[in-house]
Amino acid sequence: MRFLDSVANQGQIFMADGADNTVVFLAPVPSASRQASKAPLPLARPKINLSEGLDLWRQVTVKSVRASEPDLSTRQMAVLMTIYLSEGPHTVRSLAKHLEVTKAVISRAIDRLTHHGYVERAPDHRDKRSVVMCRTSGGIHYLRNFARIIQTEFTA
Repeated sequence: MRFLDSVANQGQIFMADGADNTVVFLAPVPSASRQASKAPLPLARPKINLSEGLDLWRQVTVKSVRASEPDLSTRQMAVLMTIYLSEGPHTVRSLAKHLEVTKAVISRAIDRLTHHGYVERAPDHRDKRSVVMCRTSGGIHYLRNFARIIQTEFTA
């Protein structure tokens, strides 16, 4: 899979995958300041009770563990989804603040995500002393497969 593009377009980030020409739309979650001015309409979601929610999460987790991709810890998954689904740029400091954990926790998670090819570290063009976390085609592929597992289990 070859990473072709990652472009902000009207509040959405789209990423094209060169292998199958699939375009994946990832809508960043608006920050609190943006929500006041441009509050998106809430999605209509079916209600599920606590037991159904936990069972859905169990089923998704089991399928994720059985998949050929590495199974990520909850912290690693939270970091990965934050990088892909919220507005950046993402530094260790900003991720630690957002997730309310230490920078050491974020650094360890980034090390593992980098090892798996799901994120890359790159110099920050605004501040040469800083490093930003960048999305990769491997991360797009992983999250697309994880989202498909959720969708399959939710609609089953």
